[in-house]
Amino acid sequence: MRLFIAAELPEEMREALAETSALLRANLRGRFVAPDSFHVTLVFLGDVDPWRIDDAADAIDDACRGLHATTCTFGDLGSFGRRSSATLWQGFSEPGILPTAARQVREELARRDFAFDAKKFLPHITLMRAVNLSAGTLPSPSPASGVIDQITLFHSDLSGPRPLYEPLHTVELDLL
Repeated sequence: MRLFIAAELPEEMREALAETSALLRANLRGRFVAPDSFHVTLVFLGDVDPWRIDDAADAIDDACRGLHATTCTFGDLGSFGRRSSATLWQGFSEPGILPTAARQVREELARRDFAFDAKKFLPHITLMRAVNLSAGTLPSPSPASGVIDQITLFHSDLSGPRPLYEPLHTVELDLL
C-alpha cells in the first residue's frame, strides 16, 4: 500500500487555498489539486506491506504524544522543479508545530525500521502540478490561519483519474 503521514487542515484554511487556486486558474495551466485533497505531508512512506499499518499507526501515536494543536499561518507561494513544468505550492509564514511533528514522526518511523523519503521537510501544501510558471503571473495568496490539530496516516490510491487519499489512522492533538 502507498502510504504517507500528513497534517490535516481546518476548513477555513482549505477555503483560503480554494480561493488562491481559483485565482491561479485564471493565469496558469496545469493539474490542480482538489480542495478535499489539501494536506501538509510530514513524511512519505511509499509502498508499505499492509501488515505494517499498525506499526505505522503506533509510530504516529508515540510521535504525537505531548504535541499540542497549533495555529499555523500561510506565507508565500513557491515551486519545485523546472519553471516549464513545476509543482506550485502554498508555504507558511508561521508553521507552528509542523517541523517538530515531522521530525518526531520520522524518528519514530526510523526506530521501527520503516523506509521513507528523508528529504528535508519544508511545510507546504501542493496546489498544482505540471504548471508552466514562465508564462503567467502569480497572484498574492489568500491570507489564512487555522489550528492544525490532526495528524493522519493516509493510503494514497493513484489508480483513478485523480489521487484518492483514504485516512487509516488519525491522532487528535491536545488543545492548549
